[in-house]
Amino acid sequence: MTKAKEYRLDIKYAGQAIGNLSLDNTTNLLKLSYSPRWQNEGFAISPHLPLDNQHSPEVAYNFLDNALPEGEARKLLAENLGVLEKNVYSQVRAIGNDLAGAVTFLPSSEEEQNQPSFRILEEEELITRLDNKEEFGLLTWDDKPRLSVAGVQDKLNVFIDEKGNIGFGDGSLCSTHILKFEKRNCPNLVLNEFFCMKLSSAVGLPTADVEYRHFGTHPALIVKRFDRKYVVDSNKVMRRHVIDGCQALNLPRDYKYERNLGDGRDVQHIRDGASLPKLFEFSKSMSSPAKSAQWLINWQLFNLIISNYDSHGKNVSLFWGKDNSSFTPAYDLVNIAMFRQFKHVLAMAMGDEFDPIDINAYQLADFAETCDIDKKLLSRLLAELLKKVFSTLAEESFMRALIELNKFNKEEEAYLGRMKDNILSKVRHLSSQVSLIPTIDV
Repeated sequence: MTKAKEYRLDIKYAGQAIGNLSLDNTTNLLKLSYSPRWQNEGFAISPHLPLDNQHSPEVAYNFLDNALPEGEARKLLAENLGVLEKNVYSQVRAIGNDLAGAVTFLPSSEEEQNQPSFRILEEEELITRLDNKEEFGLLTWDDKPRLSVAGVQDKLNVFIDEKGNIGFGDGSLCSTHILKFEKRNCPNLVLNEFFCMKLSSAVGLPTADVEYRHFGTHPALIVKRFDRKYVVDSNKVMRRHVIDGCQALNLPRDYKYERNLGDGRDVQHIRDGASLPKLFEFSKSMSSPAKSAQWLINWQLFNLIISNYDSHGKNVSLFWGKDNSSFTPAYDLVNIAMFRQFKHVLAMAMGDEFDPIDINAYQLADFAETCDIDKKLLSRLLAELLKKVFSTLAEESFMRALIELNKFNKEEEAYLGRMKDNILSKVRHLSSQVSLIPTIDV
């Protein structure tokens, strides 16, 4: 393997060197290795990257591939660097200082900058860029790639200080928030997600903090990152390590859907991607198996209630550390039923059913059996969640507070009303099925 510094990256955690990532320039294979000290004192940054360094190059590739952006953002990043999209090493080399979680990847020749640096992004500049984002995109700022969050939506990683200034942090500062925008063919996507996230929080589910804001004519969702915490006194951002569902299951990013080859008639029986049974099985190995399983149940049931058909393997994440593994707050909650242009197919089947319209008591009982969930427990948790969602939406205070606090206009208010009606319709249907679940033998 080449010893050239260009083919080697230092891996750091909380400023401490814990290993290195190298690329064999003859085979193009990756090798992630922990240092002897980290092997003795640290933890595996992924369950499939053990401390003994005995893992295949494919595992390292999957881990890093999942940490990079998806969709158009990934293509733009690769084009900007002049490499192929599958060239994971080069992309990690470029943006490895601000990936999700706490681990950084830096060229061996570069010292990690500890001095805080903050470049304020003025609102006028952001609005101008958003006005022209279809032409120029949001990837590069000051000739530096800034987008490093997995996902297909237009996103921008930013640092927000204690005064509310938005910009880009370097050195001991890094992104603390994610700005999410909507494409022209998806009007109200930001408003939709904001409503679903606020509803999730209102019914008591752990949910990422969000704020709704307009930049000029552009609606934006400001998401507070749960893997970052800004410490004002030391002017430093603390990082917490996280992995997503595909990393937990050692699956390529293309396997985030259970039907990894698609929904075509000739391949729809292939279900090698992320699935609910796989996630529930993995939860048994977490710090608190019972608590983790209950989180997963509530997460999936809430997705069903709000018609979030796109709850795939990368839309669930875990805090991952030496002594603790637990699910993070929920994120990316969207009522897909409100968008005709999206596929109305479940990302992960409930039992054996991918059609959300056909989820009834039998399919819920099948879901319980395939995921080793007690059917009485599932029925009880669903009944409790349905009651909370109904009471929250039925009370005018929840809707009124959202509308008044965010100064929504009449069109936005009308859209929220339609979302409310859509979700209440699903609540009524599921409420008619919930008591039947324990009585069904699959």
